[in-house]
Amino acid sequence: MIRLFRRLAAGLAALALAGLSVPAQGQQPATTPQGTAPSRPTIAVFNMAAVMRDYGKAKYQVYLLNKKREELSKDILVWRSELAKLQQEYQQQQVAELRDKIGKQMVELSRKIQDREAEVNRILNDEASAIISQLYDEIKLVVDKTAEMNGYHIVFAYPDAVTAEEMKNPMIKELKLKPSAAQPFYVARQVDLTPVLIQTLNAWYPPKDAQGNIVDVNKLPPLGQGVTPTGGSAPANPTQR
Repeated sequence: MIRLFRRLAAGLAALALAGLSVPAQGQQPATTPQGTAPSRPTIAVFNMAAVMRDYGKAKYQVYLLNKKREELSKDILVWRSELAKLQQEYQQQQVAELRDKIGKQMVELSRKIQDREAEVNRILNDEASAIISQLYDEIKLVVDKTAEMNGYHIVFAYPDAVTAEEMKNPMIKELKLKPSAAQPFYVARQVDLTPVLIQTLNAWYPPKDAQGNIVDVNKLPPLGQGVTPTGGSAPANPTQR
């Protein structure tokens, strides 16, 4: 989850920068008609870390990726066990010729493990990229519809602590003092869209298994070791119109 969030956050930052435009030289800014007071821009924000953590589909996709890593890495675990045995035999073997033979087997097995790991990482990275793209599109659509419905002119996404324990973490406090972009130090509840976005995302895009059944991400079986509403109204689901 952390890795997926970091990659998504980086993509969001890049897209945000790409979307900023500066008026060309000599171009005059738009003027407000005389006698009309300029309307104040309406701004809202949401915590991307909280959305990614509580978006059921995102959690389920990460779970499936980790599960696939375990399945694809079964051979690697067996080969590593074999390599450990060969290393032990190599250290105990006194005959030079046999030591050389074992050493060659260790080299071949090490290369085999490296090749398989590279293949597994390539497969998982390709799938992770596809998942990130889909999650971004879904979050973007919900943000757009929520902003249109509630009359927001700008909606900022920012990563921040989610739990009370995280908010007290000195490392997170230090990161907030060195933000890579605009980082709100105060957010009023009425402009925080985080809860309504999480609620809408989970309603519009619930996690489903291969058979199309909705999955309760809180009841997923644990994987093996080694290998969380205010701030506006929720828009109607466009898929139900």
